[in-house]
Amino acid sequence: MDSIESVATEKARIVAYCSNEMKRKLEKLADLRFRSVSNLIEAVLAEEIARAEASGELPPDNPSN
Repeated sequence: MDSIESVATEKARIVAYCSNEMKRKLEKLADLRFRSVSNLIEAVLAEEIARAEASGELPPDNPSN
């Protein structure tokens, strides 16, 4: 079985490209914050979405959708 398929999560998978330098810095920051790179990226994305919702740039989700 492929290692990606064996991950126990219900979360959606996102693929993104970045420079090697950015990847290196993300890994270092994640390590300093005792997080995985994936968890760090998810936290940053959640903060950005909350900021966009608070500013009105992005309407908040409607739970009934």
